[in-house]
Amino acid sequence: MTDRVDILLYVALSEEAESVLEVLGDQFQARELKNANLTAFIGTIPGPTPGRDFNVAMVPAGKMGNTRSASTVSLLIKEFEPADVVVVGIAGSLTNEIEPGDVFIPDSVNEYLANSATSGEEGDWTFLVSGDRFLTSRRLLNRFQYFAHTRKSEYREWQSSTQQLRSALISAATETALINAGMEMRGECKLYAGDDLNLASGPAVGKGRAFLEWIKQNVDRKAAAMEMETAGVYDAALIHIPTPRTIAIRGISDYADARKAKIEEVAKGVFRALSAKNAALLFIHAVKAGLFEVENLSAAHSGGSTDPERLDSWARSVYVIGGETGETADVDSELPQLHRASLKLGTVLARAGAHLVVCSPFPDSADYYVAMGYADANGGGTIHFHSPTHPKVEEKRQLFRRTFGANLMIQDWDYPAPETEEDGSWSQAWLLAQLQALEKADVVVALGGKVSKTASTLLHLAEAKGLPIIPFAFLGGVAKRIYRRRDWGRLNPGFDATILESEGSVEKAVSIANRLVRDRVRRSIAHSPKPKTIFISVARQDSAMGVALDDVLMSYGIEAVLGEREIVSDQLIPTTIEQAIRRSDIVAVLWSRFYAQSPWCYDELALALSLEALSGMKVWLFNLDDSSIVPTQARKLPVISVRSEEGLRYAVKDLLS
Repeated sequence: MTDRVDILLYVALSEEAESVLEVLGDQFQARELKNANLTAFIGTIPGPTPGRDFNVAMVPAGKMGNTRSASTVSLLIKEFEPADVVVVGIAGSLTNEIEPGDVFIPDSVNEYLANSATSGEEGDWTFLVSGDRFLTSRRLLNRFQYFAHTRKSEYREWQSSTQQLRSALISAATETALINAGMEMRGECKLYAGDDLNLASGPAVGKGRAFLEWIKQNVDRKAAAMEMETAGVYDAALIHIPTPRTIAIRGISDYADARKAKIEEVAKGVFRALSAKNAALLFIHAVKAGLFEVENLSAAHSGGSTDPERLDSWARSVYVIGGETGETADVDSELPQLHRASLKLGTVLARAGAHLVVCSPFPDSADYYVAMGYADANGGGTIHFHSPTHPKVEEKRQLFRRTFGANLMIQDWDYPAPETEEDGSWSQAWLLAQLQALEKADVVVALGGKVSKTASTLLHLAEAKGLPIIPFAFLGGVAKRIYRRRDWGRLNPGFDATILESEGSVEKAVSIANRLVRDRVRRSIAHSPKPKTIFISVARQDSAMGVALDDVLMSYGIEAVLGEREIVSDQLIPTTIEQAIRRSDIVAVLWSRFYAQSPWCYDELALALSLEALSGMKVWLFNLDDSSIVPTQARKLPVISVRSEEGLRYAVKDLLS
């Protein structure tokens, strides 16, 4: 058996497969199947969560028809055990509204000639149809129906790509010829999903109005398009346990009537390529947007399945700033909403393995509820309390430790006490503690916060330091201000920041943080060519992690340089290592406790930091065990925390994709 995949992509004919492969790209590699005369093209498509790629197998059947598709897909489901089966290809429109170039996802599929009987005598006969009807996966269909609203950024990117493709394939002369032939089109691709529109699937190719009318009158008046494979695919999936989800993404290549011949005569097959590519582009953008995430974790079998509560955090420490704002529509419910969101945030961070950085141990603060949620997750972890030294503060920290700290490491960071008991003196003492907490943070999360309080100053400083900031805007306040002023499109291209307007996005805090951490590292090489050589600086005790990184870089055609492989007998080791670092585009530092204890590693890091400052060479810093970064200059670098070989592979793939 070959490796499992997340999504099986079924394509009928080689013509369609060529168009789909052009869109998927060269990273999809051919693999002949041992137990079938078929070739699968296997590759990965990144999901919305860093480090969670979807493994996809595209298989061209090489023949039309439901018989072929049913037998082929049944075999492929056994082979790959996918969570989803997707039919991608072309179909003919049965309505005037759905035009060539559009993409259609049916509510259901009607195998219209299944179980048919003939009726009539002496040359006057007809089919009495009863058909088999198969439903598209309700979850997938619903996600595509509201794609434009739930994942606005990815949907707009898909629309833009279809416009560019149409401009490249359909010439002005072809458009004019279509108009002269009485087939003027709107000129932009639309997605039609569900809404009781069905797909007729059978052995016939529609080329005339009489057949179209027969379909509408005798088979299904809501049939919007027709083709020859999807019923077989859906039927084959139903007999397997567990049953994969099924969906058809059909590009409309022509009309299933007399206009079919006219379009072929004028456009010479160009609409066939356009429609197949539009469908494939929709599939890719849907995967990237998370539409194929599985809701049942027991059905997940690879990196394509995501669980926001189990996702590892790429940020070692997350500093939470927040409080009431007085700006919500229902001010009386604002505090309970803040507490609820804080509890959820703490739970999510704990389960992802992030350290929590807060300041106040008092129950009237958002900090307290975030820490409570963190403790209630029962996942262990570390809470850092940054507070002024004072008996009242110490009393509350001890109470918190006794109440919630059984499975936690709670680290106290003490700062000078207020000079007096006056409010102004206390404010200054807390501000000092908060400023020092900011120095320990890899990511900052903002929940509300009054604009007249210290949160505003802290977030301005976090911006100036270039720290990733997650401003949950649903409570208003300082968080909403920074959400509005941030240039998301430039700093985090492709990220749909509108999700931050919803309280539900708190559950995705870790995946959002990982995305922002990744983008921060990516920006360091945004204007540089693809790296050709990367030096791997790793302690001997962490050599397995170095090998894992070496393997990933080789798969991308990047030369990986490991110091121990560079050593030669006729040259001093420090000189050899220095030359290897100087000829590299990037130095990947795999920091750990062992790294901190190695003078060789220290020298490599010091040289890399010097070259970054002088010559523009870049340093990527990965923290393998959440130990503190010691060198002062290195603390200024963006850091990605990875806790396993697989986590390191995912992180590097995401940076290079």
